[in-house]
Amino acid sequence: MKHKQTASGAKQAALPSTMPSDTEPTFENPGESHSTNSKIFRAVADVFQNAQSTYAGHRRHIAVLKRIQAKAVEQGYEEVFNYWFDKMVTLVLPLKRTEPVGDRIVRLVGGFISSIEHELEATDDEYDRKEREEVFARFVDQFVRHMLRGIESRDKNARYRVTQLLAVIMDNIGEIDEELYNLLMWSLQKRVYDKESFVRIQSIFCLTKFQDDESVSEAVDDATSKLMHAIQNDPSAEVRRAAMLNLVNTPNTKKLIMERARDVNPINRRLVYSRVLRGMGSSVFEELNTESLDKLISWGLEDREETVRVACARLVSFDWLNLMDGDIIKLLTRLNVTTSKVCEKAMDAIFKYRNDTVTKIKLPENVWGNLTAETSFLIKAFHFHCTKNHLDDVIDSNFPEASKLSEIIQKYIDLRFVQSGLSAIDEECLDFIIQQLLSVAFNFDYSDEIGRRAMLIVIRNTLASHKLKPSQVEICLKVLEVLSINERDFITMTVEIITDIRDEDIEKQEAEEAKKMPSTNFNGTDEDEDDVESFHSAVDDLVNGNETPEGNSQLLVQEKEVSPEALLACLTMSQYMLELVNSPLNENIMITTLIDTLITPAVRNTQPEVRELGVRTLGLCCLLDVDLAAESLYLLGMCVSKGDASLKNTALKVIVDIFSIHGTKVVDGEGKVDSISLHKIFYKTLKNCELPNCQATVAEGLCKLFLGDVFMDDDLFETLVLSYFSPANSKNEALVQAFAFCLPVYCFSHVRHQRRMVRVAGDVLLRLSVLWDDIQTNEDESLPASSMLKPSVIFQELIEWTDSTKLVNKSSELDQKEDTQLDFLLSVLKVYYKLERKDLKKMILTNIGRFNFEDDNVSKWREAHDILEDILDNDDIDSATRNAVGKFTSLIKDFLATREESEQDITKNEASEDDEETSNILHTGASTHSDGNPQAAESTDIIDGNQLSDLHLPGEKTDNTEEHLSLSNRKRKRLEERGCSERPSDPERSSRMVSFVLPEDHSMSSGSSDDCKSDDEYNGE
Repeated sequence: MKHKQTASGAKQAALPSTMPSDTEPTFENPGESHSTNSKIFRAVADVFQNAQSTYAGHRRHIAVLKRIQAKAVEQGYEEVFNYWFDKMVTLVLPLKRTEPVGDRIVRLVGGFISSIEHELEATDDEYDRKEREEVFARFVDQFVRHMLRGIESRDKNARYRVTQLLAVIMDNIGEIDEELYNLLMWSLQKRVYDKESFVRIQSIFCLTKFQDDESVSEAVDDATSKLMHAIQNDPSAEVRRAAMLNLVNTPNTKKLIMERARDVNPINRRLVYSRVLRGMGSSVFEELNTESLDKLISWGLEDREETVRVACARLVSFDWLNLMDGDIIKLLTRLNVTTSKVCEKAMDAIFKYRNDTVTKIKLPENVWGNLTAETSFLIKAFHFHCTKNHLDDVIDSNFPEASKLSEIIQKYIDLRFVQSGLSAIDEECLDFIIQQLLSVAFNFDYSDEIGRRAMLIVIRNTLASHKLKPSQVEICLKVLEVLSINERDFITMTVEIITDIRDEDIEKQEAEEAKKMPSTNFNGTDEDEDDVESFHSAVDDLVNGNETPEGNSQLLVQEKEVSPEALLACLTMSQYMLELVNSPLNENIMITTLIDTLITPAVRNTQPEVRELGVRTLGLCCLLDVDLAAESLYLLGMCVSKGDASLKNTALKVIVDIFSIHGTKVVDGEGKVDSISLHKIFYKTLKNCELPNCQATVAEGLCKLFLGDVFMDDDLFETLVLSYFSPANSKNEALVQAFAFCLPVYCFSHVRHQRRMVRVAGDVLLRLSVLWDDIQTNEDESLPASSMLKPSVIFQELIEWTDSTKLVNKSSELDQKEDTQLDFLLSVLKVYYKLERKDLKKMILTNIGRFNFEDDNVSKWREAHDILEDILDNDDIDSATRNAVGKFTSLIKDFLATREESEQDITKNEASEDDEETSNILHTGASTHSDGNPQAAESTDIIDGNQLSDLHLPGEKTDNTEEHLSLSNRKRKRLEERGCSERPSDPERSSRMVSFVLPEDHSMSSGSSDDCKSDDEYNGE
């Protein structure tokens, strides 16, 4: 019942004359009431009339309104003032939100309420204050209730002005009655879901005032809950922005606010950095953890919009750095430089937007002896910036020579690996310092041969003697490549280091075994003599063909195997070395030896970690040699088929890389793997939803291979499209994201790609429609109905992908071939007869209007027209669908008629050209014989005249048609100009004023005539 009353109240707000009689003022003396009513009305109306012109005199108008109210209350006419005040504001409600008049009146009302509130706070007299508070409370209560009568009006402008007024009122009062609060919340919670975004924004502004920002409990109040829902789910960017900027910052809401850094709207993303994070000040480092800060900075500095990148960069380089008093080391400490992944980007932003920091940084000699994690990182970033911008003088004045730098690196390596008794934190800090110093060494100038040799010795000894982390091994090898004379020298030194590590590990194992075995046997003979005798005996047995006894075979010299730790170290070094090598494998014998002795045994190793690293290293070798790649595909396929999830993913990446480098030369040949077998592997992987990472790898890899025209199989491509729309993959965000980007790019990049999509699109639509039908009817909880897109959405996306107008660099030669969007239309119309559900059939027929008429194949268009005519004649379809099909068939008819006319014109032009050519020949022949035969010349002239008259007939018809068309166009243009002249322009409509003052001859006895006048203006009827 409460909802119905509110709905009727909205109707009454739109018609002030139907306002209940109890809201109108009543008087004891009719004569006096008439005079006072008129005076109050004239006074209030005059204020509103003048206030709508400009903001300049609002302070004076507010003071006049306050005096009118005070005098009316003093004389007992409080209800009269409230009544006419409400009536004046009601006149503004129909105004559009673009009308400045409405905003000025809303500002006037807000200023009036705010002024009274401030006066009450400044009043010292307790009695007078209490009395005035009661008057103010009654005024606010009746005014808010009056406005709420229009909050559900059918007029969107009225709903907007009501919510706007409520937001202004709530922003300027301190407290309201609980009953009024409940009524407001009940009304505003529905306006949050209003169909108009500008109404929802004003509702958000009003609900903002009802949030509890002092609550320490985990419970969320109703107003905050509504804002949290709006910030996540509202389709309007402006509404999400309003909720983001007005939502209280609590532990419950902080995550939702920071999520707007990934909003689809660039303005919302920018405001996260320029308003939200900036407004948090230094508390941002306490309230947000390192992981959240890393994500926010990374998202901001890598955003595709320049404005967002600038806002994030200025936040770091100005706001945050100023909070640290310009101390970069302090800022890096707050960002936790040892674990953060965005400090490099932050330093780039600081150096880019704060050029003064470059001149302020000084690196004296004593700094190098007492490096911390922050100073070492600053040194690396500073050196990289100076190198990139060719600041050679700054480098010379702050950085030591190469030989001195090698000594510094050696010092910290000794502290890390030689000194004992280090804590885990110290080890982590020293590893980080070494990493930064090696990064400096990678970009260092080695024009000094002494410095180069000194650094080379340090790097080689470090790689051979110490157990480094993979990241340290990688940077060491990069430095070693810079120090090498050429690539062959680099490979030779790296393979020597790997061999030394293996030999040292084997020697260490032999030494440990030697310590465990006794030096002599029980008979006292030397062990060496027994070994020699056993060896001779074993050789004799082999020569004579005797079987070697088990005991003797164990005494034979066996090759020691490398320990898993050393094997991982060797494989890691091999991997990073191969990533830096570009020359073919046949030019690097050292790498071939490495494959036989290290990589191949690692692939066959039973330990998962070793085998996975071996497969990755083997893949890098395959990129250098096509024959090795062809030989290794079978092994890689076995890894995908029978390996664990991690090994499958690695092997799939290797296979995709091999095809990207070598193409299809590695398959379908003598002794090579069949391409169909590899396609089956890809197909099975895409179907296996239990391995989402492998699915995403295959999806991204196949998209690249199809985009590069390495793969051109239609069946495999159809599997890709089906996997994108499959409900089983709806939660695999990596796969969906890869397809969402790659499939449109593939279709629009080349006409051959789009035609492949045309060939598979019809079957894709049929399969997915049947699948959607099954999902709607079954009760499988693993595949809910919401997990799959509707067929209408899929159909529209397929139409867009096959649209030839969106192709890049179209070729006119290829446009005349088959497999265009028209073929997709024909296949879809054939699919129509295979569907059983009426809603699916309706989906097809209502969306065929999206097809374009780029294809000029008349026979195919006639076939499509005949199919649609058959559907109209024989199929039972509703009126809306029948209208859509009829409209499209009419377009086809017009298109075919236009094509036929153009063909006829071409035929006529060709015929006229032939007749003209014949006439010229005859004219030439007649002129040749004119001297000898005058009659022949005369007859020739007659023939030419007849031919010319015949030739002019089509031209005359065309001229008349063109004249008729131009006449119709002129008439249409005049009608359009006449219609435009009758409508007022936008500036004229936007500048119209509201008449608050009525003519003098109207009776003011009861206000009923005035009500009728205002009602007509309000409704505009």
